[in-house]
Amino acid sequence: MEKEENNTGSGNFREIIALLKRALEMYIYEGKEKMREEEEYKLYREQYPFEEYYHFKECFKSRWE
Repeated sequence: MEKEENNTGSGNFREIIALLKRALEMYIYEGKEKMREEEEYKLYREQYPFEEYYHFKECFKSRWE
């Protein structure tokens, strides 16, 4: 009897471990994706500095008003 309960418990334990492993893989993937997006955004901001562009646009616009 006791042996059967352990087998059932170990089956649930294996499922839990498999689910935790999958959750960890997803967490790591999401973290890498977020880091990649932040890096791309940083490069994009360096290439197109919007704040400077919009500041220039407002100054230029105010000269013509």
